[in-house]
Amino acid sequence: MALPLLIEHLREYHQWRMRIANAVDQIAKLSVDLEILPSGTMLRMQNLSREIAGDQLRISFFGEFARGKSELINALFFSDLGARLMPSGPGQTTMCPVEITYGLAPPSLQLLPIRSRTLNDSIEKLKKNSGLWTFSPLNPDDLNDCAKLMGQLTETLCVSVQEARSYGLCPQIKELGSNIATTHCASCGEGMVKISRWRYALLQWPHPVLEAGLVILDTPGLNSLGSEADLGLEAARSADALIFVLSADTGVTQSDLAIWEQSLGRHALQNQLVVLNKVDTLWDDLRDPGQESAVVQSQREKTAGQLGLNVDQVIAVSAQKGLLGRIRHDDQLSARSGLKELEEAIAETLIPGRCKSILDSAQRLIKRVVIDQRVLLEEQIKNLGGEIESMERLQAQTGEQLPRLLERQQKLLRSFAGDRDSFVLKEQEFLESANSWLLQALSLEQLDQIVMSARTELLAAWTTVGIYDRFSRFFEETIAQFDNALERANRLSALMLDAYRILEQQYGLPKLDTIPYAILPRRAELLAIADRYERFGKRLEIAASTQGSVVRKAFFSLAQQIEAFVEETRKELRNWVNESLDLMNRQLELFAAQSKEKMAALEAIVDSSTNIQPRIQSLSQQRQGKESNLTMLNETYAALCDLMDIIPDFGLRKNSNEEFSI
Repeated sequence: MALPLLIEHLREYHQWRMRIANAVDQIAKLSVDLEILPSGTMLRMQNLSREIAGDQLRISFFGEFARGKSELINALFFSDLGARLMPSGPGQTTMCPVEITYGLAPPSLQLLPIRSRTLNDSIEKLKKNSGLWTFSPLNPDDLNDCAKLMGQLTETLCVSVQEARSYGLCPQIKELGSNIATTHCASCGEGMVKISRWRYALLQWPHPVLEAGLVILDTPGLNSLGSEADLGLEAARSADALIFVLSADTGVTQSDLAIWEQSLGRHALQNQLVVLNKVDTLWDDLRDPGQESAVVQSQREKTAGQLGLNVDQVIAVSAQKGLLGRIRHDDQLSARSGLKELEEAIAETLIPGRCKSILDSAQRLIKRVVIDQRVLLEEQIKNLGGEIESMERLQAQTGEQLPRLLERQQKLLRSFAGDRDSFVLKEQEFLESANSWLLQALSLEQLDQIVMSARTELLAAWTTVGIYDRFSRFFEETIAQFDNALERANRLSALMLDAYRILEQQYGLPKLDTIPYAILPRRAELLAIADRYERFGKRLEIAASTQGSVVRKAFFSLAQQIEAFVEETRKELRNWVNESLDLMNRQLELFAAQSKEKMAALEAIVDSSTNIQPRIQSLSQQRQGKESNLTMLNETYAALCDLMDIIPDFGLRKNSNEEFSI
């Protein structure tokens, strides 16, 4: 059976990613051979290559209950199994987020109990604690047994309202001045409420689409009592692509619109599609095909208008009919289901978006590496040319002038040694300033104080306005830390450059330029996070449960995220300072080596003027080698630019002249 179109596209994406990773690795290896840049920079290049090769495309499916998200996942990715992998059907509703990744032997389903909500840890941290999870091995050769085990995803519990509230569910609602305990399931009995048995699930499964680097997140209905606002927000934040599933017959309901506006709409860093599922409810054999298409198109246009999207981003499908058609090899039913159009939309919209993200993350480091090496090679070629001219002039000079040239070179070496010792002392001052004064601007202790203050005030807030204002003020205080660090990094950069320029001007060293590139892009990421959480803070339903765990857990998740974000930024700042100083020291080492080599050549020339010609030949060979290295660097970089210019076969092309040329 031929694999679905989307799987073929994902394989193409995987192959493209590997070609990019190999090209980056080639530049890294060439840079190691050139021995111009510090080892830390080379290590970052090699790490970048590995990160691109191991990159994953995360697609998250969102929507209300009974919109058919799980069935859509079955139809898009797992129809080749000949049966459903994800539970779907009447009375089968996925009650917790399910993260689907590639796994070899044995495939497994891991489930995190709902009681883990009492722990103030993120899901990523809980994943590392295997003792908390229930483990079920799956047999791909026995899909009936798999279906029984996968049925655990639909399990619920009837618990008392008090127990539900201890998990942060079923919050008290203040209405007319009194506290009213509400239950969302009358079948559980008075004072009882139905909640999900599980909080999160990890499904590992051997499949080519997952092996190509796809990670799928199936979420429960976002109106679910057992769902967590912070988990949904975290899933949206970490996803590379969002697919919002609606019902074709109802279109955008008020609850759908609230979810879109509060959590998903205008998500700055993600690519999004909206799926009008169950389009078969609009099929009518009493209409001709043209009339039926007009009805579907009208619903797509109306949905696009309500959500502020292009109509191309709204796709009408029938996941159930599409799955049935593919399993039964019914080409007519498969074509009518609209799955192919959805696969093409994912390939043309979501996959190129991830490609661009990979290119953007690679661009800054690659350009810096290539520019630095190109400038330094050109400077070395120029210096070698000048020395060749000097040697050729010596051939025409008398032997009486050579001792004076030798004495001048010895004096230059003594002077340079003293100036280099002074630079080493200043270097220690720069490192101490970086580790204390610079990193103090991004102090984790100061961040802890900001977090504690914000958490206390958030839990004391009783209004939506109060929650929104405190979220906004938290980010203002955190961004102020970044602005302070940026100012200090600029000042430290200027001091390091001033110290180097003294030697540069006196000894003709290559010109260098160092800027605090670690801060600006990180600050932009922080602003994007702030935008997403400010929209979360505006959600009106939070006002009813500000003392509950919805806000508390959301802020715990945010605090852990920002703490890790700041720690990573501190690490990048240290790397920037160390790499800048290493690059300066590398130029000092090269100058010292070249100067000693020149003095040795002069000493040999003084002893025998016949050594001048061999010295000229040696310098010429060195220059040819540097020119060859420069040509190789330019050709390797040009090949990488050409490769980066094309995003595979999805109709998009990147303008390398604007993005990558130097």
